[in-house]
Amino acid sequence: MKDLISVTIMVRDSGPILDEFLKRLSEQKTKLLRELIVLYYGEGKDTLKRLKPFSSKIIMISPDKFDLGVSRDFVCKNTSGKYVVTVSVDALPTNNFWLQELVEPMMHNKADIVQGEQKCPKQGDPNYPNFFYWERNYLFFYTSEEKRFLKQYGNMGLSCVNMAFRKKVWENGGFNGVSYCEDKIFQKRAYNSGYVNIFNKKATTLHAHSYTTISSLFNRVSNEGLGWKQVGENYNILLILKDLCRFDLHALALEALIKNKLKYPSEILFFLIRPVALYWGNHFAKSVY
Repeated sequence: MKDLISVTIMVRDSGPILDEFLKRLSEQKTKLLRELIVLYYGEGKDTLKRLKPFSSKIIMISPDKFDLGVSRDFVCKNTSGKYVVTVSVDALPTNNFWLQELVEPMMHNKADIVQGEQKCPKQGDPNYPNFFYWERNYLFFYTSEEKRFLKQYGNMGLSCVNMAFRKKVWENGGFNGVSYCEDKIFQKRAYNSGYVNIFNKKATTLHAHSYTTISSLFNRVSNEGLGWKQVGENYNILLILKDLCRFDLHALALEALIKNKLKYPSEILFFLIRPVALYWGNHFAKSVY
């Protein structure tokens, strides 16, 4: 295993934000050499062409073979470095020291896993057009499904959007066994094995999504529900009722609507859609959407 930083990404067919991500990654200042390992599960030649100048290795699979847990393990298996980074291509580093900050605690033996911070972009950021209003202030994840899990497994949620770990941690646990929430099964296994994780707010990326339709929002949250079920968490009837009755958040949505801040029905009805979709995925979904 080399004294190397292995950055891993999984890409389908991506728009202009991929070019911005690759540019910012290439500008990172690190103490160690790095490689970029790509798992590509798209179909177009354009994305591949844009990836090749920046990539150390590109692994290709067909879109119908893509599975978050299995695919995440596959890309990690192809890394050569002592330190592995998982990052989304729509998570843009905010400075040129993001990557060093992500691995620095491990280089000094202060941690086995480092979780970086995710911030919502500012309104009007050209890299995130029409991003979902309720991703501000982490309100997108307001529901109760994660609370028991966090109390049991370290009081901090790990996310593959912006995370680094020693390769030996992955070798002793991995991401397999789930179709979604692969970072949570990884966290569960790492915690049970006694590995130390820390949060480093200096390792910051911007990150946001766009859900302009009710169906796109429902499908995304349903996938979360299925993933939590596979991790072993039950989002039961008491939790959905508790989350549906968050009248403080309904008042917040009404205020935002009156101020003309909500563009789409998915944003207006979010605090009703999320608990229902989460419950559906946790109890009825058979596969990811």
